[in-house]
Amino acid sequence: METTESAVSFAHDIRPLFRQVDIDHMGRIGVQLDSYGYMSNRSNAQNVYDYLVGTKEPRMPPGGPFWDGHQLDLFSRWMKDGCAP
Repeated sequence: METTESAVSFAHDIRPLFRQVDIDHMGRIGVQLDSYGYMSNRSNAQNVYDYLVGTKEPRMPPGGPFWDGHQLDLFSRWMKDGCAP
């Protein structure tokens, strides 16, 4: 049986990954984790991803818990597939 991965969307899959504390914390420095308009900008999304995986420091979310492989893969796939709303 062949399985197909469903499309990843910001509203259904990505936005719920961010806790309110993360949104509030990052909002103070202009990063709008809960805004599709902000996050759908590929440069902004890549920047957030770099902090989530630890390529840039300090790693997000501050103090953890850090995202697991599934969450990071979902975010990466969302970007790769064109940042669907």
